[in-house]
Amino acid sequence: MYYLVIRQFARTLKNLDACLSKAERYAEARSFDVNNLVSARLAPDMLPFVAQIRIACDNAKMAAANLSGKPAPKHEDTEKTFEELHARIGKALAFMDSLSESDFAKTTADQPVKLAFPPNKALRATEYLVTRQIPNFYFHAATAYAILRHNGVDVGKSDYLGDLPLIDA
Repeated sequence: MYYLVIRQFARTLKNLDACLSKAERYAEARSFDVNNLVSARLAPDMLPFVAQIRIACDNAKMAAANLSGKPAPKHEDTEKTFEELHARIGKALAFMDSLSESDFAKTTADQPVKLAFPPNKALRATEYLVTRQIPNFYFHAATAYAILRHNGVDVGKSDYLGDLPLIDA
């Protein structure tokens, strides 16, 4: 679970942070305030960009906390600028970096993980990770990426995936 939760979620958050930096350069080159993108959304009934970043970070840190047995740090949802969004990603990464593979060793596949919603319900650890946290994390990370692309930021699949650790075949 460590590699699915920590390493992959951290990798994607780092890639997302790099996309934020690309958006900042894009805004600077076109002489507009990048913070205008904080409230951008793909459709009127969707959550804005800022919420996509918050939720991706929260999904990553909560998966890490719930599967390692370590308490998750609390982050207030007060970000209003790209600088604050970079910091939010940084805080989530710092928490995940504080965990090691051994923190996940005692978690079993069938161990119940209590959910915040619906109340008084749980999922088995594997189901929690595979059916809830992984899809939800990637939904919000991909939506944040799509909002930037929709608004003209030159991001592509390689920005979303990041550098691949290729080896000689």
